[in-house]
Amino acid sequence: MLVYVGVAALGVAYGTPWNVGLVIQPPQVLQRGALIPALVAQGESWRLLSSMFLHSGAVHLGLNMLSLYFLGSFVEQAFGRGRFLALYLLSGLSGGLAYLYFGPFDQPAVGASGAIFGLLGGVLGYALRRGTFSWQNPLIRQLLILLALNLYIGFSIPNISNTAHLGGLAGGFAFGWLLAPTIYSRKRMRAITPIAIALGVEVLLLAAWFLYFG
Repeated sequence: MLVYVGVAALGVAYGTPWNVGLVIQPPQVLQRGALIPALVAQGESWRLLSSMFLHSGAVHLGLNMLSLYFLGSFVEQAFGRGRFLALYLLSGLSGGLAYLYFGPFDQPAVGASGAIFGLLGGVLGYALRRGTFSWQNPLIRQLLILLALNLYIGFSIPNISNTAHLGGLAGGFAFGWLLAPTIYSRKRMRAITPIAIALGVEVLLLAAWFLYFG
């Protein structure tokens, strides 16, 4: 929310009034932090992170925050605060990497949707590894229905990056699968192993992308 208000405030310098910027974020400011593969290829890899905290407007922000409140609260309680944060950030980066590989090269993308899809994927990956992934499981059934609805909405509405959504989902699923055997471990190194593996794979994927496009 602070980032959203800050973007609206910066938009005043570009001629966008406060009240307008709080409804639709000024594009001139969003461009400075949005994920644009063409600019990442020039070395601005920090956009993979900054774009996760930007939103195009109040509706975009509201929908993401609503999803994060309900889904995020559950995941944080189930996995713990540290693992929740790792899952969120790694999924967001995974969604950004998917956009680099398969999205438009010169069009911007913003939003936390990839990270939020990753939370859902994390629970599904964890359930699969733990042997509780079943349609008969009411939680899994609800999450699968929620996933199907969100994918349908994403494919039905223009200007929504399902590439980032699916990338975040895949990254979260992989992390949840890696996390399952360590969730109750009190050994620090064992607990951080899934994070190290997931981050390492993402760094390798980014390096491979730079080799081709950089």
